[in-house]
Amino acid sequence: MTRSRVKSSGSFFQKLPAEVFHMVLDKLSVLEIGVFSMVSKQITSYVVDYINTLAWKNKMIIQSFHHSTCHEQRSTIEHYRDLGLLFKRCTLLLPTKDRLKFIFSMFSQVPCFMLEQCSALDCIGFSSYGAFLQTLIAGWDELECHRVFIFLCDLTNLLQKIESVITGKPGVRWYQELQVRLFCRQVLLDPWPNRLECQFWLVQLLKPWPMVSQAHLLFILYGPLPPEVIPQPWHVENVARLLVLCGNNLCYTVLASKALNGRVLEISRLIIFIILVCEKDGYHMSWAVKLVQQICKVFSTAPEKFCFIQHLESMFSEVTREFFEFSVAGK
Repeated sequence: MTRSRVKSSGSFFQKLPAEVFHMVLDKLSVLEIGVFSMVSKQITSYVVDYINTLAWKNKMIIQSFHHSTCHEQRSTIEHYRDLGLLFKRCTLLLPTKDRLKFIFSMFSQVPCFMLEQCSALDCIGFSSYGAFLQTLIAGWDELECHRVFIFLCDLTNLLQKIESVITGKPGVRWYQELQVRLFCRQVLLDPWPNRLECQFWLVQLLKPWPMVSQAHLLFILYGPLPPEVIPQPWHVENVARLLVLCGNNLCYTVLASKALNGRVLEISRLIIFIILVCEKDGYHMSWAVKLVQQICKVFSTAPEKFCFIQHLESMFSEVTREFFEFSVAGK
């Protein structure tokens, strides 16, 4: 068929009955349908109509998230990653708000994707949801990602559920705490391979709350799981990495508070490990330099600032010596 004939007689697919066109699409994989949807605006419309049918939803939106083998778990998570790519491609021309409404209308009825709707310990629903979301919005700018966060909060009442656990006594609402932890970690935080992207979502979760509540939420997200476990002190590097992930404002506030309380040795050691984390994880070292300059301004007199810098230098030497001793000992 020549282009002139296509223009005069319409698309070849336009002449097919919807049932026949759906039979053609039934033979394609999820990834192939996604590629096919990008052929033209008209094909995109046909594909959107197809994946909006009850038959396709029942076939492709898998809800078997329990009692599966490791192979089945990987297969299900990979399937939802493919679905993320399909929805990313076939909704490409829609505004962000309309994309989100269309996409999440498909998944809002899946119990294992919603908070406090599934109590199975072996459920991989949140992990599948996270793989889908990460693939769907990969490459979106921060403004669009912020809209996604707001949309998800409205859909799941996430902020209200977080508020109910961080304002109560730790461990009293252990099931709700576990659900918040699993949803935030498996859907919003853990799927991102890049630490800066993970930091963006962590900041969104922490931003609405005062510092005490932020600390409580961080403990829920990253603290020990069983309620009977007595928390052990964290290694300084883990504390430093957590502060880096929390962003400049929170990191500075914590260190400045310690400085004002005279805990110079403690913040010196923390800063050294923050520098180490920046080196290990690929953060720009200028951020650590600016942080030290900000902390210096906390001290009101020149002798106090000089004392702080001296402690920092001494701690550099001490930590370097510790690493050398560990290396020699083969640890």
